[in-house]
Amino acid sequence: MFTNKKWLLIILVLLINSTVYSQYRRSARSTFSEGLSITGKGGVNIFYGDLVDQSRNSYSLGLSLDREFNKLLTTRLQIMGGKMKGGQLYGDTDLEYAYFKNYYGELTIGGTYRPLNHIMGYFRERTVQPYALVQFGLIYHSTTEYQGPGWEFAGYPVDELSNIWRTASGIAPIVGIGGGSSFWISPRIKANIEFYGIYCFSDKIDGHDTWFEYPNGKIHITASNDFYYVATLGVTYTINDSKFRNEYKYNRQTYSKNKDYFQKKLKKSSIYN
Repeated sequence: MFTNKKWLLIILVLLINSTVYSQYRRSARSTFSEGLSITGKGGVNIFYGDLVDQSRNSYSLGLSLDREFNKLLTTRLQIMGGKMKGGQLYGDTDLEYAYFKNYYGELTIGGTYRPLNHIMGYFRERTVQPYALVQFGLIYHSTTEYQGPGWEFAGYPVDELSNIWRTASGIAPIVGIGGGSSFWISPRIKANIEFYGIYCFSDKIDGHDTWFEYPNGKIHITASNDFYYVATLGVTYTINDSKFRNEYKYNRQTYSKNKDYFQKKLKKSSIYN
Protein backbone atom coordinates (compact mmCIF):
# COMPACT_ATOMS: atom_id res chain seq x y z
CA MET A 1 0.00 0.00 0.00
CA PHE A 2 1.31 3.37 -0.99
CA THR A 3 2.23 5.83 1.72
CA ASN A 4 1.38 9.52 1.50
CA LYS A 5 5.02 10.33 0.59
CA LYS A 6 4.95 7.93 -2.34
CA TRP A 7 1.70 9.43 -3.64
CA LEU A 8 3.21 12.92 -3.34
CA LEU A 9 6.30 11.79 -5.28
CA ILE A 10 4.16 10.34 -8.09
CA ILE A 11 2.10 13.54 -8.31
CA LEU A 12 5.26 15.69 -8.50
CA VAL A 13 6.71 13.51 -11.28
CA LEU A 14 3.47 13.76 -13.28
CA LEU A 15 3.38 17.54 -12.82
CA ILE A 16 7.00 17.94 -13.93
CA ASN A 17 6.44 15.77 -17.01
CA SER A 18 3.33 17.74 -17.89
CA THR A 19 5.19 21.05 -17.51
CA VAL A 20 8.14 19.90 -19.62
CA TYR A 21 5.81 18.60 -22.33
CA SER A 22 3.80 21.83 -22.43
CA GLN A 23 7.01 23.87 -22.69
CA TYR A 24 8.17 21.65 -25.53
CA ARG A 25 4.87 22.12 -27.35
CA ARG A 26 5.10 25.88 -26.82
CA SER A 27 8.66 26.06 -28.18
CA ALA A 28 7.67 23.93 -31.18
CA ARG A 29 5.01 26.42 -32.23
CA SER A 30 5.67 29.07 -34.83
CA THR A 31 7.58 32.02 -33.39
CA PHE A 32 6.66 34.47 -36.16
CA SER A 33 4.76 36.72 -33.74
CA GLU A 34 7.78 37.12 -31.43
CA GLY A 35 8.86 40.75 -31.52
CA LEU A 36 5.97 41.67 -33.84
CA SER A 37 4.29 45.08 -33.55
CA ILE A 38 1.77 47.05 -35.59
CA THR A 39 1.67 50.83 -35.98
CA GLY A 40 -1.23 52.95 -37.20
CA LYS A 41 -0.08 56.34 -38.46
CA GLY A 42 -1.24 59.49 -40.17
CA GLY A 43 0.27 62.80 -41.22
CA VAL A 44 1.24 65.00 -44.14
CA ASN A 45 3.10 64.51 -47.39
CA ILE A 46 5.12 67.26 -49.09
CA PHE A 47 5.52 66.85 -52.85
CA TYR A 48 8.43 68.05 -54.96
CA GLY A 49 8.15 67.73 -58.73
CA ASP A 50 8.07 69.65 -62.00
CA LEU A 51 4.60 71.03 -61.39
CA VAL A 52 4.94 72.35 -57.88
CA ASP A 53 5.67 75.91 -56.76
CA GLN A 54 2.98 76.08 -54.09
CA SER A 55 0.19 74.13 -52.31
CA ARG A 56 2.45 71.08 -52.09
CA ASN A 57 1.06 69.65 -48.79
CA SER A 58 -1.58 66.95 -48.45
CA TYR A 59 -2.32 63.94 -46.22
CA SER A 60 -1.12 60.34 -45.84
CA LEU A 61 -2.45 57.43 -43.74
CA GLY A 62 -1.12 53.93 -43.24
CA LEU A 63 -0.08 50.86 -41.27
CA SER A 64 3.30 49.23 -40.71
CA LEU A 65 4.27 45.82 -39.33
CA ASP A 66 7.67 45.62 -37.65
CA ARG A 67 9.43 42.51 -36.37
CA GLU A 68 12.64 42.48 -34.37
CA PHE A 69 15.30 40.72 -36.44
CA ASN A 70 17.94 41.08 -33.73
CA LYS A 71 18.73 43.52 -30.93
CA LEU A 72 19.65 46.29 -33.38
CA LEU A 73 17.48 45.73 -36.48
CA THR A 74 13.83 45.25 -37.36
CA THR A 75 12.23 44.21 -40.63
CA ARG A 76 9.22 46.15 -41.87
CA LEU A 77 6.22 45.85 -44.19
CA GLN A 78 4.33 49.12 -44.72
CA ILE A 79 1.21 50.27 -46.56
CA MET A 80 0.58 54.01 -47.00
CA GLY A 81 -1.92 55.96 -49.04
CA GLY A 82 -3.60 59.31 -49.41
CA LYS A 83 -3.68 62.31 -51.70
CA MET A 84 -1.05 64.61 -53.21
CA LYS A 85 -1.39 68.03 -54.80
CA GLY A 86 0.57 71.02 -56.02
CA GLY A 87 0.48 74.01 -58.34
CA GLN A 88 2.85 75.86 -60.66
CA LEU A 89 2.82 79.63 -61.09
CA TYR A 90 3.07 81.29 -64.50
CA GLY A 91 6.33 83.23 -64.79
CA ASP A 92 6.61 86.05 -62.26
CA THR A 93 2.84 86.30 -61.76
CA ASP A 94 0.68 85.02 -58.92
CA LEU A 95 -1.52 83.15 -61.40
CA GLU A 96 -1.52 79.36 -61.27
CA TYR A 97 -0.47 78.06 -64.68
CA ALA A 98 -1.38 74.45 -63.90
CA TYR A 99 -2.00 72.21 -60.89
CA PHE A 100 -2.48 68.53 -60.13
CA LYS A 101 -4.28 66.24 -57.69
CA ASN A 102 -3.83 62.52 -57.23
CA TYR A 103 -4.66 59.49 -55.15
CA TYR A 104 -1.75 57.23 -54.31
CA GLY A 105 -0.92 53.96 -52.57
CA GLU A 106 2.53 52.91 -51.42
CA LEU A 107 3.69 49.37 -50.55
CA THR A 108 7.22 49.03 -49.16
CA ILE A 109 9.48 46.60 -47.35
CA GLY A 110 12.53 47.64 -45.39
CA GLY A 111 14.04 47.82 -41.96
CA THR A 112 15.10 50.02 -39.07
CA TYR A 113 18.32 50.38 -37.12
CA ARG A 114 18.27 51.46 -33.44
CA PRO A 115 21.57 53.16 -32.55
CA LEU A 116 20.97 53.43 -28.78
CA ASN A 117 20.70 49.66 -28.52
CA HIS A 118 24.07 49.50 -30.24
CA ILE A 119 25.70 52.18 -28.06
CA MET A 120 24.04 51.60 -24.68
CA GLY A 121 22.76 48.03 -24.85
CA TYR A 122 19.38 46.45 -25.55
CA PHE A 123 16.56 47.93 -23.46
CA ARG A 124 12.98 47.24 -24.51
CA GLU A 125 11.47 49.80 -22.11
CA ARG A 126 13.72 52.70 -23.16
CA THR A 127 11.66 55.91 -22.89
CA VAL A 128 12.85 57.34 -26.22
CA GLN A 129 14.06 54.91 -28.89
CA PRO A 130 15.27 56.67 -32.08
CA TYR A 131 15.83 54.71 -35.29
CA ALA A 132 16.98 55.06 -38.89
CA LEU A 133 14.77 53.74 -41.69
CA VAL A 134 15.49 52.31 -45.16
CA GLN A 135 12.76 50.98 -47.45
CA PHE A 136 11.89 50.21 -51.06
CA GLY A 137 8.80 49.13 -52.94
CA LEU A 138 6.12 50.34 -55.34
CA ILE A 139 3.79 53.31 -55.66
CA TYR A 140 0.47 53.39 -57.52
CA HIS A 141 -0.94 56.78 -58.52
CA SER A 142 -4.01 58.10 -60.32
CA THR A 143 -3.34 61.71 -61.31
CA THR A 144 -5.26 64.52 -62.96
CA GLU A 145 -3.52 67.67 -64.19
CA TYR A 146 -5.58 70.85 -64.57
CA GLN A 147 -5.22 74.14 -66.45
CA GLY A 148 -5.13 77.15 -64.12
CA PRO A 149 -5.92 80.86 -64.70
CA GLY A 150 -2.33 81.44 -65.83
CA TRP A 151 -2.92 79.07 -68.75
CA GLU A 152 -5.35 81.43 -70.42
CA PHE A 153 -3.26 84.46 -69.40
CA ALA A 154 -0.30 82.93 -71.29
CA GLY A 155 -2.42 82.77 -74.44
CA TYR A 156 -2.84 78.99 -74.55
CA PRO A 157 -6.12 77.60 -75.94
CA VAL A 158 -8.66 76.75 -73.22
CA ASP A 159 -11.21 73.96 -73.30
CA GLU A 160 -14.55 75.60 -72.51
CA LEU A 161 -16.09 72.38 -71.17
CA SER A 162 -13.30 71.28 -68.84
CA ASN A 163 -10.07 72.60 -67.38
CA ILE A 164 -8.51 69.11 -67.32
CA TRP A 165 -5.19 69.14 -69.17
CA ARG A 166 -4.36 65.42 -68.98
CA THR A 167 -4.48 62.33 -66.77
CA ALA A 168 -1.93 59.70 -65.83
CA SER A 169 -1.89 56.53 -63.75
CA GLY A 170 0.47 53.67 -63.18
CA ILE A 171 2.88 51.82 -60.91
CA ALA A 172 6.51 52.81 -60.34
CA PRO A 173 9.41 51.63 -58.13
CA ILE A 174 10.37 53.78 -55.13
CA VAL A 175 13.17 53.91 -52.55
CA GLY A 176 13.19 55.85 -49.30
CA ILE A 177 15.30 56.76 -46.30
CA GLY A 178 14.42 58.54 -43.07
CA GLY A 179 14.05 58.01 -39.39
CA GLY A 180 11.86 58.36 -36.37
CA SER A 181 11.47 57.60 -32.71
CA SER A 182 9.20 55.58 -30.45
CA PHE A 183 8.13 56.73 -26.97
CA TRP A 184 7.40 54.08 -24.32
CA ILE A 185 3.95 54.35 -22.70
CA SER A 186 3.27 50.82 -21.43
CA PRO A 187 4.56 47.28 -22.06
CA ARG A 188 2.25 47.07 -25.10
CA ILE A 189 1.78 50.68 -26.25
CA LYS A 190 4.21 53.21 -27.70
CA ALA A 191 3.78 56.56 -29.40
CA ASN A 192 5.60 57.04 -32.68
CA ILE A 193 6.89 59.92 -34.80
CA GLU A 194 8.46 59.38 -38.22
CA PHE A 195 9.83 61.35 -41.17
CA TYR A 196 11.15 59.95 -44.46
CA GLY A 197 11.75 60.89 -48.08
CA ILE A 198 10.70 58.86 -51.13
CA TYR A 199 12.42 58.96 -54.52
CA CYS A 200 10.19 57.79 -57.38
CA PHE A 201 11.51 56.18 -60.54
CA SER A 202 8.82 58.01 -62.49
CA ASP A 203 8.13 61.59 -63.59
CA LYS A 204 4.37 61.12 -63.87
CA ILE A 205 3.33 61.16 -60.20
CA ASP A 206 2.14 64.76 -60.81
CA GLY A 207 1.10 63.93 -64.38
CA HIS A 208 3.61 66.46 -65.72
CA ASP A 209 6.49 64.95 -67.70
CA THR A 210 6.33 67.17 -70.82
CA TRP A 211 5.11 70.63 -71.79
CA PHE A 212 4.74 72.34 -75.14
CA GLU A 213 5.28 75.78 -76.59
CA TYR A 214 2.37 77.56 -78.22
CA PRO A 215 1.78 78.14 -81.09
CA ASN A 216 4.75 76.26 -82.58
CA GLY A 217 3.91 73.07 -80.63
CA LYS A 218 7.50 72.30 -79.63
CA ILE A 219 7.52 69.65 -76.87
CA HIS A 220 9.89 69.89 -73.88
CA ILE A 221 10.68 66.96 -71.58
CA THR A 222 10.86 67.89 -67.89
CA ALA A 223 13.50 66.81 -65.37
CA SER A 224 13.05 63.12 -64.59
CA ASN A 225 11.84 61.56 -61.33
CA ASP A 226 9.55 63.00 -58.64
CA PHE A 227 10.21 63.16 -54.91
CA TYR A 228 8.13 63.57 -51.77
CA TYR A 229 8.44 63.61 -47.98
CA VAL A 230 6.08 62.03 -45.45
CA ALA A 231 5.82 63.03 -41.77
CA THR A 232 3.54 61.02 -39.47
CA LEU A 233 2.41 60.52 -35.89
CA GLY A 234 1.29 57.07 -34.79
CA VAL A 235 0.52 54.54 -32.08
CA THR A 236 2.36 51.20 -31.88
CA TYR A 237 0.88 48.05 -30.33
CA THR A 238 3.26 45.19 -29.46
CA ILE A 239 1.54 41.94 -30.43
CA ASN A 240 4.15 39.72 -28.76
CA ASP A 241 7.43 40.45 -26.99
CA SER A 242 10.64 39.35 -28.66
CA LYS A 243 12.90 36.62 -27.27
CA PHE A 244 15.72 39.11 -26.66
CA ARG A 245 16.54 39.99 -23.05
CA ASN A 246 17.39 43.41 -21.69
CA GLU A 247 20.95 44.05 -20.61
CA TYR A 248 21.46 43.24 -16.90
CA LYS A 249 22.22 46.87 -16.06
CA TYR A 250 18.61 47.76 -16.94
CA ASN A 251 16.99 45.20 -14.60
CA ARG A 252 15.98 47.78 -11.97
CA GLN A 253 14.53 50.17 -14.59
CA THR A 254 12.67 47.30 -16.26
CA TYR A 255 11.12 46.32 -12.93
CA SER A 256 10.20 49.91 -12.06
CA LYS A 257 8.48 50.53 -15.40
CA ASN A 258 6.54 47.27 -15.47
CA LYS A 259 5.57 46.70 -11.82
CA ASP A 260 2.52 49.01 -11.79
CA TYR A 261 1.18 47.46 -15.00
CA PHE A 262 1.53 43.88 -13.76
CA GLN A 263 0.16 44.72 -10.30
CA LYS A 264 -3.00 46.09 -11.93
CA LYS A 265 -3.21 42.98 -14.09
CA LEU A 266 -2.89 40.70 -11.04
CA LYS A 267 -5.56 42.67 -9.17
CA LYS A 268 -7.98 42.32 -12.08
CA SER A 269 -7.35 38.59 -12.39
CA SER A 270 -7.86 38.09 -8.64
CA ILE A 271 -11.18 39.97 -8.83
CA TYR A 272 -12.40 37.73 -11.68
CA ASN A 273 -11.33 34.64 -9.75
